[in-house]
Amino acid sequence: MPPRRDSTITLTDGRRLAFTEWGDPDGKPLFLFHGAPFSRLFCPDEPATIAAGVRLVTVDRPGIGRSDVLEARSWGDWPADVVALADALGIDRFAVVGWSYGGNYAAACAALIPSRLTAAGILSTRHLSQYNVLERPSAYEELDPEERGDYDLAQKDPAAAAEDWARRNVGWVANLREHPESFIDMSQIPEGDRWFFADEARARSFFAAMSESVRQGTDGYRWEAIDAWLPWGFRLDRIPMRVHLWHGEQDPRVPRSHFDFSASRIPDSVVSIWSDAGHWGCVKHWDQILGALTPR
Repeated sequence: MPPRRDSTITLTDGRRLAFTEWGDPDGKPLFLFHGAPFSRLFCPDEPATIAAGVRLVTVDRPGIGRSDVLEARSWGDWPADVVALADALGIDRFAVVGWSYGGNYAAACAALIPSRLTAAGILSTRHLSQYNVLERPSAYEELDPEERGDYDLAQKDPAAAAEDWARRNVGWVANLREHPESFIDMSQIPEGDRWFFADEARARSFFAAMSESVRQGTDGYRWEAIDAWLPWGFRLDRIPMRVHLWHGEQDPRVPRSHFDFSASRIPDSVVSIWSDAGHWGCVKHWDQILGALTPR
């Protein structure tokens, strides 16, 4: 099912920011931040969004899809773009939720623009623990040699780190653009998530959202690839509002230890565990997520 609206706004610095809208145009606003590599074209469940009376806005981060590049961006830069989009859409206060890599950006909003938010949620995210060198110093030692090299270079020269990543991943980006289905190994999908790919239309939409993420090639995606290594601009233990966290117990991508760390650091966290799902629990339980973040 296509989005109700697929458009862009122009920010004050001249960049375009691309977004889509789904669900009820007069409903409660919720901004969804996609994972990586994904894009604004991913909506977990459009019928459930309509039924819940939610106006869902999904946004391409800078360099992703149709959004222009912002060099040397970090997670902490994202809330300003979100506020600009909300203002352009005439939305005063809104909820945010981030899935997978998008959870980092939802955390940034909860930390940096709490006065604009009605609720915040993080779905199936490991990076707030895995790459949290500031609050979990052992995270640096746990990086593999390539990641440690990327991190060290980014501290000294972010542009060089981004360029180095782009040089190494030309083939990866090209293959993702042309053959996104090759990035899913069904033998690694847990039982609780296999239903997702059984619907051919749903799978096509999912792969289209993956392909769209690298529309701009390595020039766009390189900053997304290294922004975890740049200063975040916030800390989990200083988030001043309640944050809902969801985790699929069958998720092979997000170890429970990383989920538990984030939940323990955020001062006011509400934790939900899905025993029947993995990384795609966000789709299976989308109605539950909407109910928690945009209650009627």
